[in-house]
Amino acid sequence: MTGRLRSGLGACTSVASLTLVTLVTLVGCDGDRGTAKSASGAAGAVTTASCDRGNPTAAYLAFREYIKTATPTPQRFLTAVGTDSAAPDDGFRAMQDKGPSYFYAGDSVAKKKLREKLASVGPFASLLIVHRGTKTAATGDTVSVRLGGHYIGGMLDGKTAVSKAIVMVCVVDAWKVASTTDEPTP
Repeated sequence: MTGRLRSGLGACTSVASLTLVTLVTLVGCDGDRGTAKSASGAAGAVTTASCDRGNPTAAYLAFREYIKTATPTPQRFLTAVGTDSAAPDDGFRAMQDKGPSYFYAGDSVAKKKLREKLASVGPFASLLIVHRGTKTAATGDTVSVRLGGHYIGGMLDGKTAVSKAIVMVCVVDAWKVASTTDEPTP
């Protein structure tokens, strides 16, 4: 009988240890909202670790939203090369996913070559997307991406696209468009 009592106590100890580990885990992080807690237990900033690891990123989705809301609807996309207004990698990937995408170089010879190529493949609306900056809130749960652009070539050559501020928020584990606001075009 003593043997059974000892093994029964071992099982109780294991269940108690598991319960304690689970309790400590639950106290350490509010799973519903992703709110980190400090050692003292106070709620900290909303964490976006799940959004940061996720795909698509805030930049990717903001570029997609800009393309979707641009009028006239662009069918080809360009980004300036070697400038501070160049699309980040995820922004350029969003452009590629929506249609043919090109690098628009700064020198006049390269620009002329690209314009000739665009003209030779058809009169499709080509939008040079200008990245005007990205700001991330201190909490990391909100990202604002400012975008603008110009149409290159064809009948729309030189037309300025509306500049927009696209606000992305991390909801549970994915970035979502919170708002799209037209901005004065510089």
